[in-house]
Amino acid sequence: MRKLIVSMNVSLNGFMAGPHGELDWHASYWDEEMARVTASQLGDADTLLLGRITYCAMAPYWSALQANAFGARVDMDYADLINRCQKVVFSKTLNAVSWQNSRLAQRSLSKEIKALKAAAGKSIVVYGSGKLVWALNRLNLVDEYRIWVHPVLLSKGRPLFKTKINIRPYKTSVFNTGVVLIYYKTGAVSG
Repeated sequence: MRKLIVSMNVSLNGFMAGPHGELDWHASYWDEEMARVTASQLGDADTLLLGRITYCAMAPYWSALQANAFGARVDMDYADLINRCQKVVFSKTLNAVSWQNSRLAQRSLSKEIKALKAAAGKSIVVYGSGKLVWALNRLNLVDEYRIWVHPVLLSKGRPLFKTKINIRPYKTSVFNTGVVLIYYKTGAVSG
């Protein structure tokens, strides 16, 4: 059975975005070391789940970068990986998607995830896509969280978690920028 992994950047106080969806607070902490780790993680996956907003932001950027021979090597490697991945987009407003290897989800979220998990393949990853993550959390469909905690506090924002979820850490990585990546498995936390 395939694993569903949520990989999310959050502020130290648990916000995945500012109150209006702002993400500028985490860009200054991103570096090449973190990009290499992200590319390595994506190499262990073959399917990406995206909400409409994240899809509309990522599709033109990564498609164009792949066509640009002058990007940083780590970005080019990541562009190749992400463009080759199967992408399943959850949207109530999009009628079509055009990013390479993309399709709109045709079933309910629960049925789509259960079918993807049962199919052969590598891990399934969700980047960004806050509303999608909230729905996945509510349905208890996430197997693992990879939370990139940035050393910044936001006065307001959109929290990663809106429901109680039992998680337990099993690995951490600390980056020179001060970002800490914490890997969590879901399930009952034993004492």
